[in-house]
Amino acid sequence: MGEKRPHASESESESESGSSHRTESRASDRGDRHLNSKQTDGSDSDDDSVGSNEIVNVDFEFFDPQPIDFHAMKRMFEGSFGDDSDQFNTSALVDLILSQPEIGSTVKMDDDSDPYAFMTVLSTRRDSEVITQLCQYLVKKAGPKAPALSQLLDTHHVGLLFSERVINMPPQVVVPMLRMLMTEIEKAQGFDFEYFVLVCSMYSEVPGDDEPAKACEMDVFVHAEEEFMEEFAHLVFDFKFSRLKRVAEARNTFADAGLAPSRRCLVIHRSKIDSILARLEDVLEL
Repeated sequence: MGEKRPHASESESESESGSSHRTESRASDRGDRHLNSKQTDGSDSDDDSVGSNEIVNVDFEFFDPQPIDFHAMKRMFEGSFGDDSDQFNTSALVDLILSQPEIGSTVKMDDDSDPYAFMTVLSTRRDSEVITQLCQYLVKKAGPKAPALSQLLDTHHVGLLFSERVINMPPQVVVPMLRMLMTEIEKAQGFDFEYFVLVCSMYSEVPGDDEPAKACEMDVFVHAEEEFMEEFAHLVFDFKFSRLKRVAEARNTFADAGLAPSRRCLVIHRSKIDSILARLEDVLEL
């Protein structure tokens, strides 16, 4: 992992911060960072992939959100909102993020590559149609907890926390990104949030075609760290997408295995962030 650069248009020597954030990341056979390269151990193997038991060291850098990240971030948003993504203007959502480059981070190999992860926060007080759409969508999905969520959104300054990464990016990147984000919003004006709302991607167990209906027995977080963040949530509710489509075979594979995509919304008070960081450092062994 490397340093967070202030801007693509600024040189590092011109940065006022002068500080860098560097974290090492190792990838294993679970695909934390899969490299499709020839072996370099001198063997005569024709296998072009890294051995399943090998560990590779890969350096990533933290960057501020930049216009070059637009399409990759849009794709990640569309994946996060799944079959309901067409209910929002995801392009407008990315534009809002890019309009505040001093807030949030991306994780990339270099300036010109697509981000493998990003984290940022948007104020629910932004005068934006897409922010209004998102808030109304979440209240509608909150079920019995809709009145509590609606009141919280109306009476408190709430930040919509977005933490997205590709599936094979290790969760260890979350801690430095969250820590940097908290530092940035403390220094910026207009980001004095009392609560954060985080929508977590999940898969829930469902009965197969030949099985009787039964209660869900298993919920799986796509991003493992969010299971531990839930421990500190002020409000939690689950929801399913409004519409389901027959999409890629990868999604169908999950359905055939008895898992269906769902979402869990966490509302977290600002005072819990330090405890969350400590908890994540512990479970991720940082």
